[in-house]
This record gives sequence, structure tokens and C-alpha cells, in this order.
Amino acid sequence: MILGCGPAGMTAAIYAARKRIDIVMVSEDAGGQVATTFGIENYPGFQYVTGPELVDKFRSQMGQFDIEQYLGEKITRLSRQDGLFVAQTASGKEHAARACIIATGARPRQLGVTGENKYRGKGVSYCATCDAPLFADATVAVVGGGNSALSAAFELSRIASKVYLVSRREWRADEAPLIENVKAASNIETIIGYVAEAIAGEEVVKGITIKSFPKGDEYKSLTVDGVFVEIGLLSNSDFARGLVRMNERGEIMVDCDTWTGVPGLFAAGDVTNVKDKQIVIACGQGAVAVMSAFEYLLRRR
Repeated sequence: MILGCGPAGMTAAIYAARKRIDIVMVSEDAGGQVATTFGIENYPGFQYVTGPELVDKFRSQMGQFDIEQYLGEKITRLSRQDGLFVAQTASGKEHAARACIIATGARPRQLGVTGENKYRGKGVSYCATCDAPLFADATVAVVGGGNSALSAAFELSRIASKVYLVSRREWRADEAPLIENVKAASNIETIIGYVAEAIAGEEVVKGITIKSFPKGDEYKSLTVDGVFVEIGLLSNSDFARGLVRMNERGEIMVDCDTWTGVPGLFAAGDVTNVKDKQIVIACGQGAVAVMSAFEYLLRRR
């Protein structure tokens, strides 16, 4: 059983099908974060591809195999019963298997402001590594004050002409060289003590309004071509709480073989504690998870 239909889940499905493993895939959606990514320039084999196009490529390849799929099914609980892993969904369905791969990914923590969802993939981004090259010589805003926000700001400073780094309080970053690099960048303007209020635009992002924190009695309007939201990720792992080990961020702890510590249960991609959240890394983990699951099943025939 494969839970999730993002890059890790789809790669796992392709590998499992080629090994003639009976598969059931359960997922709330197809593509995960990739489906809403504007452009991708760092996936091998493609100089440039949009997120939806890459998802279509994955699904087309997966469609060559007989894979039982249940999409649109939100997983509410995963348990182990009588030697089987049982996934329950919001619709009341149950799916069971001898081995299970959790590949439900993560979702960006959102700002929750007007215009954020409207312009997602149209100037609003949650991944500087993925989308920074699309903003060459542009003016952008990065919202956040942790390591990921400062990393995004510095990465963008080498591509964009102007970067606003907006944070509600003093930076929480703990990497001294990173802080020094951001402070030294002449095209990064730091705005501390403000939070996002609204994102505006036409066909694409044209600006962001920020307000003072915590009082909210002062407003500023910044003209920007893009807004990078860097306030963390939320792992889609709640359904597995109590079954697997997780870190303080809710990421499932795995070893280099993607084993969770529970016999027969593996996890791959952004839902895990893997350091970098990248499509190619998720795909690699999905392949490793199947190899590990296959070996587990062979030993218990």
C-alpha cells in the first residue's frame, strides 16, 4: 500500500509495479506540492517544466501499469491490525496491505492573507530553490525570519535585483555564516517588526501590503513581482501519530533505507526527516522505499 501520490509515491508505484508487487495507492490528491509549482528547472531531463506538466508525465508513466488507485481519499488513520497495515479514509473506506509506504508529503505553512491562494504559482512561491531562477532581475519579498527565510533571501539576492526580507521579530536563524551573508548583500532590505497583510496583483503578483507587529497600526505597500513564503512546512503525518516515531516538526523518522522502525512500514519524501525537500530527492526515496519493502515481503513469504 502506498499512501500519497506525489513524486515519492508515484516513483514508488512505478518501481513496485515493475517488480510485480500488488499495489493499492491511496491519496487525497495527485501531485502534491508539485502540482502547484509554477516552474521547475532542476529536475533531470527537463531544462524547464511546469509542475502540472511534470505531474502529468509521472501519471502517464504510472498509467502503463495496473495500479489500483483511490484518489480524492483523505487518510484519517493508519493502524496495524492482525499483521496488516490498515488505512482508514474520511469517506469511511478501509484499505489493507502487508507492507506500507507513507509518501503523503508536506504542505507549506501559509500566511493566511488575502490574495495568497489566488496568486499561488503566479508569483506566490513556497520554494526559493525551485522558483528563484524565474525571478531574474525582478523585485521580490521573502516573508519569514528563520534559516529557510534567510537562505531564500540570500539565494534570491544573487538572481533578483531587489529582495525585501520581512519578519515579525528579530531573526530566529542560527547559522552565523548565513546571517553574515544576508547582512552583506547590498540588494537585501530587511524589514523587521512587520507581517504580511495582503498580496495584490493582476494576472500575476504586483505587490504586498505589510503591517506592523504586534499592534498593526502601521502599513507599508511594497511593489514586488513575487512573494516567497518561508515560514515552515507542515508534514502530512497526523494520521500516523502513535504508530511511528516523529520529530518535533511531525516529520516521520527514517533511516537510509526509509525504514520507520515499524516492521513493514516505510516512509519517503517530504513527510520524512530528510534534510532537503526536493522533487528529485523524494523520487529517490520513493525508489529506495520499494526496494526495502520488496526485501521485507520476500523474507516473509
